[in-house]
Amino acid sequence: MTIEELNESIQSAEDKFYSEYFYFSYSSMNKLLWNPVVFYQLYVMKVKDEKTSPALTNGKLIHLLLLNEHDFKDQYEISPDTLPVGNSKAVIDRLYIHYKELLKTGDKRNKLEDFENAILDILVDMNLHQSLKTDVQRIEKIINKETINYWTFLVNSLNKTVIDQQTYDYCTKAVNIIKNTPEFSELMGLNVTEFDNIEVFNEIEIREKLINHPFGLKGILDNLVINHDNKTICINDLKTTSKELKDFPESIQYYSYWLQAVMYCILVSLKHGDLIEKQGYKLKFNFIVLDKNLLAYSFPVSEDTLKLWFDKFKEEALDPTVYHYTNKKYYLPYKFCTKQVII
Repeated sequence: MTIEELNESIQSAEDKFYSEYFYFSYSSMNKLLWNPVVFYQLYVMKVKDEKTSPALTNGKLIHLLLLNEHDFKDQYEISPDTLPVGNSKAVIDRLYIHYKELLKTGDKRNKLEDFENAILDILVDMNLHQSLKTDVQRIEKIINKETINYWTFLVNSLNKTVIDQQTYDYCTKAVNIIKNTPEFSELMGLNVTEFDNIEVFNEIEIREKLINHPFGLKGILDNLVINHDNKTICINDLKTTSKELKDFPESIQYYSYWLQAVMYCILVSLKHGDLIEKQGYKLKFNFIVLDKNLLAYSFPVSEDTLKLWFDKFKEEALDPTVYHYTNKKYYLPYKFCTKQVII
């Protein structure tokens, strides 16, 4: 690709990005404030980072098992305890690559036994089991209970996140701790019935435009509980941490969780403004934290702290975001771009 073609490609990506109304999430705004270059690559140029840490995988799975357990089978697959080894596994792996290509052509076959001819071709290519006299004998070397189980797992795991049994057991244990703690169960409305005057929303996406701003905000809230008897709207954000509970206040600053809290409060205030402004509902925010020792605690955020975070939001988040977005400057963080850093 020539320099001219590269510049055209970059300009085309920028034009497309700015032609559509953009909603900042906590993740995207946090990236913009931390490193505008990373934001530019991910959201403007659409260069995605596919890496996922084990901690992030655990956190996502705990969220799912607690809030939307019925979606588990659609999103996750548990790897079998035993896998074929050596050449047998190599044959199945190569066949699976072939299978994924066939899917693009509309081929509906998905059982291992349906691919005997393809297996024989792979065996010839690998020069494997060619000393046997018949194709039947060669197939018998490959298709057995172990390889069938492995093949079924591969087919079922297509477009899913693969986890091992140990990870699933750990996350299930963590979820049960929260479910079996009355404080959390009541706070998150886990046992609310149709007879309660309470609305519970799990994994709810809210997106709202910001007046007098060229972009909006969006977020997927873990748990939103609207209690019409007590006139409260409670936002509960579930966090898992590799540290101890006592260290979480530091994590709020380090990972800018305060920014997430403010953005979620803004979104809920815009969506449920009638309840808050006209009917006097009070907005509350809690961080429900599960630490590395599987100890859980609900950190309530006081009104005074929320007010401090709201004041901080405008100066340290909203104004810099407006600057980067409107000026299309993503090469340095805000204070460096505006020459505010002086030694």
